[in-house]
Amino acid sequence: MSSHTTSSRRNSGDVFVPNGTRSGVGSSPATTRSKWLVKSLIALTGAISPIAASAHDDVIASASLFTVKITAAVDYPFGDEKKGAWRGAGFLVDRKLGWILTNAHVAAKSPSTVRVSFRNQPARRAEKVYVDSQIDLAVLKVDPAAIPDESRAADLKCQGEPAAGLPVVAFGHPWGLDYTATRGIVSGTKARDGEEKLQTDAALNPGNSGGPLLDAQSGIVVGINSSGLNKSVSEGLNFAVPARYACIILNLLRAGQDPSPPILPITFATTARERELVVAESKKEWSSLLKAGDRILAVNGDETARFSSRFASYLRAGRPICVQIQRGSAIVSVDLPPPLQRDRVTRLGVHVSGMVIGRSTIPGYDPKVMWIQFLDEASIADQAQFREGGQVLSIDGISVESHEDVLLALAARQGQEVEIIFRYPRFSMISGRYDHFARMLTVEDVFVVTENGKRE
Repeated sequence: MSSHTTSSRRNSGDVFVPNGTRSGVGSSPATTRSKWLVKSLIALTGAISPIAASAHDDVIASASLFTVKITAAVDYPFGDEKKGAWRGAGFLVDRKLGWILTNAHVAAKSPSTVRVSFRNQPARRAEKVYVDSQIDLAVLKVDPAAIPDESRAADLKCQGEPAAGLPVVAFGHPWGLDYTATRGIVSGTKARDGEEKLQTDAALNPGNSGGPLLDAQSGIVVGINSSGLNKSVSEGLNFAVPARYACIILNLLRAGQDPSPPILPITFATTARERELVVAESKKEWSSLLKAGDRILAVNGDETARFSSRFASYLRAGRPICVQIQRGSAIVSVDLPPPLQRDRVTRLGVHVSGMVIGRSTIPGYDPKVMWIQFLDEASIADQAQFREGGQVLSIDGISVESHEDVLLALAARQGQEVEIIFRYPRFSMISGRYDHFARMLTVEDVFVVTENGKRE
């Protein structure tokens, strides 16, 4: 089954209706329109009236005071992101510092322009404080003086797991319907691609991403709405990032520490059981401490930490951990030092003539290899036959291993031609075989692309 994120992007003309099908596919326009109206009325009645008529009034009213609308625009995408603009949600977590919590895919992992608006307030520019692509969280900062007087910071559930069956309210801006509440339950805590997620049947749609998933009784945020399975093949299978991860990140940031996740010198094997971590391979500094087949039973005494993301979260502060493992029939404790490498990759590159050159954004890739991250269509670089995904080796005979090297090679060359040698994978990245190209490029419009935009 395919998954989708729940930020709202402009589409290419297809009209999506609430039942997850496209208008005109499998039904007549009139039938589709009537189904849309009926389902819309049912959705609005089921999502708003029962909640408004219940004790959840205070929870929804409170959520509207800390939930915000977020718009993001990417001009120079890195990795698998695309150029464009989209909308999502977020919520205030620190009024004094002006911090807003949302998803990484809402704020964008690539350099982006982000704007935040509180209810009935104009949109204002926000800066990225921290973006975590591993667990899909981002912290933004707005000017505290611009926060409305009535706004308040949300309360987060930082300890324990929400129990299966807990009534919850999802809050956000689905399909542009601002400040909309839907309700459901926590279906459980699941692993998706090794990452711990809260599963919920509360309706999540494009525009809900980054918004709060709230305990329907207390109003405490238990998760950050993030994604769902394709609605054409599933029903009520949606996911949120547990709030406990946000708590760890926020506390480290407040303490002036780097919350970047470690690059684990270990891989885990997937088993048929839930919450089972089995060591598949141990390398580098942990090679003599853990062995293939070791089963993780607890981390620092936490027997629930049987998700790779939970395992890694104990190492975010750069401290050693004590792991209890089962090795054959024996149960032993192993002290593990913090990994030497952390995922601190920032989206930083150099724009020249319609392409952006920068290091890889994939953890573990050689930081000295400079890639063509983005190639604008019909640009000078596109016309010169450069290729997105190519590895830049040299510029006019100068080897480049950093964006500083790229800038140095292009310095004072405005309007002149330079020869850039790059290589491109012949079959796939894992084949290890490349075709090499030498192309002449007229140097125009050179500037540094940063996390929050561009700098000349």
